[in-house]
Amino acid sequence: MKALIVEPTLTYKLLLQSLFNDRSCETVLVSSGQEGFAALEEISFDLVCVALHLEDMTGIDFCRTLRAEGKKTLPIVMMTSEEEKRIFEEGMAAGVTEIFRKEDLLAITKYLTTFKAQHLAESRLEGTVLCVTDNVPLSSLLQTQLSRMGLKIEQTRLGEHAFEKFETSDYDLIITDTLLAGPMSGFALVREVRQGPLKKRMIPILVLSSFKDDGRKIETLRSGANDYVSKPVLEAELAARVRNLITNKKLLDQVEAQQVRLEEMAMTDSLTTLYNRHCLNEIAPGYISEAGRHDLPLSLVVMDLDDFKHVNDTYGHHAGDQVLIQIADLLKKSCRQEDIAARFGGEEFLLLLPYCNGQDAAKKAEVLRRKIEALEPNGIQVTASFGVCQLPGGNLLSFEEIFGLADKALYDAKNGGRNLVVLSQEDEGF
Repeated sequence: MKALIVEPTLTYKLLLQSLFNDRSCETVLVSSGQEGFAALEEISFDLVCVALHLEDMTGIDFCRTLRAEGKKTLPIVMMTSEEEKRIFEEGMAAGVTEIFRKEDLLAITKYLTTFKAQHLAESRLEGTVLCVTDNVPLSSLLQTQLSRMGLKIEQTRLGEHAFEKFETSDYDLIITDTLLAGPMSGFALVREVRQGPLKKRMIPILVLSSFKDDGRKIETLRSGANDYVSKPVLEAELAARVRNLITNKKLLDQVEAQQVRLEEMAMTDSLTTLYNRHCLNEIAPGYISEAGRHDLPLSLVVMDLDDFKHVNDTYGHHAGDQVLIQIADLLKKSCRQEDIAARFGGEEFLLLLPYCNGQDAAKKAEVLRRKIEALEPNGIQVTASFGVCQLPGGNLLSFEEIFGLADKALYDAKNGGRNLVVLSQEDEGF
């Protein structure tokens, strides 16, 4: 980032230079307005900082001249020791971006920090834009401008083709003309996108139009567009609006990803990535209720690693964790898509098996028992005991009651010598 500092006082000039350099910003120092104009002709700056009183003109006149010469979007910050409202009004009217009192170094520092962060974000802009227009000069302008911003561009002339692309590909922004070559207009395309799949319908849309009246602008926004640019398109305006729309989408994507991550953390065990006890308590009643209503088989398998305390005491807790992870991976590979595998706590695991009767669940548990016995995770011999329970036919028990039956069967397996599978016989439905 480069900044031009136009300040006649050497001490304050060096102070500003220090503030800018602390934020990794290159600076060019001049004392007069004419020197500033000369520097601007030779170098492309990202920011101009000018004093109200210069050697040859006022900062307001300097800014007014810059704007008249075409520097309409270059940020200009003016520094002054005066507090007159007239100064602020004249400065803003001349095109000054921000006005700070020279003594307010905290406000200046905050502005520079924010400006630097924004500049970095803009320079790192990434994304893919779908451009829809049959106007060749406009298409060329979009290609040049968006490529310069670091964006990938896909172009099409027809709204129908654009919607097909939207359905099969992911974009960060759609830019569409209002009048297109085919039957579908830009307005119709916007409406179709907004009625698309829930996950994709919120993509930002920027509409380009030759219509100048306010009614058309309102119609555009009501159709679902996020923003509107009138033709002829100003490159700086287009860049600013595109940058804002894509940046906001990226932020929203980050928030949604964080929300998904938080939900996953609340539902899964951090060590094994299996569902956790909280999740099981939430979803198991629904499975049990459905099985009871439709008289469908459902079984519960409770598994506990035998003498796991010995593993931790002998090999250490890190080795114990690796054993748990490998056991969890085995459970995942052994489950059907509809099965639920959870770590219930410590070395205890649970399988909820829809559409599976007690006998089949016991057979599945026996297969798992043998696989665990042969697994030797981290070179450690491990065995497991299993308790199996089927939801009694016509008897709608709670999850806690079914778990109690399976847990009692597990207790019997432990007392029977461990490394066993025991099917509960507590209910006549088995």
